Amino acid sequence: MKHLIFFSIFFLLFSCQSMLFNAGFEALGIYDDEAKLHFSESDSKKIILLPTHHIGTQLYYDDLKYKIDSLAALNFYFYTERVKAEGAKDSLLRKFRKFSGNPVPSSGYKNIMDSVWGKKYKIKFKKELIDQPDYSDLGVPANQSDNVDSTLEELITYYENNYGEIILAPCDFETKFTEETTCPKYKVSKSIRNDVLQDFRNNIVLNRIDIETRDKIAIIYGAGHTPGLLEGLKARGFQTEE
Repeated sequence: MKHLIFFSIFFLLFSCQSMLFNAGFEALGIYDDEAKLHFSESDSKKIILLPTHHIGTQLYYDDLKYKIDSLAALNFYFYTERVKAEGAKDSLLRKFRKFSGNPVPSSGYKNIMDSVWGKKYKIKFKKELIDQPDYSDLGVPANQSDNVDSTLEELITYYENNYGEIILAPCDFETKFTEETTCPKYKVSKSIRNDVLQDFRNNIVLNRIDIETRDKIAIIYGAGHTPGLLEGLKARGFQTEE
């Protein structure tokens, strides 16, 4: 009887954990099958935001590609998101892992999701999820787009200039930066994390819009950036439709 009660409680705990994860994914839109659009317009520019997710359903990315193809045919110029980390020093990558609390993705976010959430926490996901395809696979024309984002060095420098140096400890070097660290969790408040990962990078996009000579721009950026970008556009006199 005791064993039955134990396994019943064990099952309920993991079932509840899966329900919480899935509810969170629902709230974040990760299970959506349709890509949303946000329209902003000023006297001189038309801007469309396409909020994305680093992982999502195949139907979602099919719909996103359809919308990108339509905008490309209308001669929209695309701003894409990707922190530039090519050739970054090992210490910068380890500082980023320490700050973010997650391994640096080597083969997409789904690999982290499967290995950490799926295997470690036994989460059963509501829908089959895949990594966000490359921008070329989503139909973004290479000659009609630009990666408008920070470099990894700029991001870490911004954090350290504003919030203090990230000191690497011996435990930070015990595993690859693409794996979980053995160090205790590095404490970073939500407001600081949002300032570095969202506000700092949003300002790069908004500053680029300020000097942009093209009049039709489509911004493909993570959904978490949308509120800040819309707020920044409103402050610049854009009329927005959400």
